[in-house]
Amino acid sequence: MKAELRPLSRRMLRALYRWEMIPAFPRSERRPLANLLRMCRRGDYDALGTFQGGMLIGLALLWRGKDCVLLDYLLVCQGKRGCGRGKAILAALQERYQAFPVLVAEVEAPVPGGPEEESQRRRLEFYRRCGFVSLGYEARIFGVTYAMLGLWNGSPRPERAMAGHRALYQSQLPPEMFRRFIHIPQTEGTR
Repeated sequence: MKAELRPLSRRMLRALYRWEMIPAFPRSERRPLANLLRMCRRGDYDALGTFQGGMLIGLALLWRGKDCVLLDYLLVCQGKRGCGRGKAILAALQERYQAFPVLVAEVEAPVPGGPEEESQRRRLEFYRRCGFVSLGYEARIFGVTYAMLGLWNGSPRPERAMAGHRALYQSQLPPEMFRRFIHIPQTEGTR
């Protein structure tokens, strides 16, 4: 079944943050709610509810730049997981953002031997099954290492995706903060 995307009100985003995002994302990967609300007000950040048959099944938070759209968060609501709903949401997102060259996903890189290694690998495999491919680099953002994946709307241009990804953060952070906490791509010295 196809997923329908609808903009979320601030009130609905607050509720979903509290009841769905907090349990689903570790604190190290979760932006503060005030930050998300501020980003939405700026106009280049989309908070979308996803629906099937009129029922809320998830949410997607996306950051639009010139050369890419960053899928900041994708979540299927508790009790609604399975049945291909995540894949349906990604298909709807690809259709909605088809004017952009690439839909970029920051997916936490598996930490070998770490307590979350299995779930990290499952998330990577989910995105790959949905058509995402490696962009050829990892990023370290506020201390978390991400495998960078992309879903192309045309010819793959990984260097353009990386430049667009970097530009999103540069556009919103003071230069010193960007240099200290944003490493796109991650290099040996930033691990």
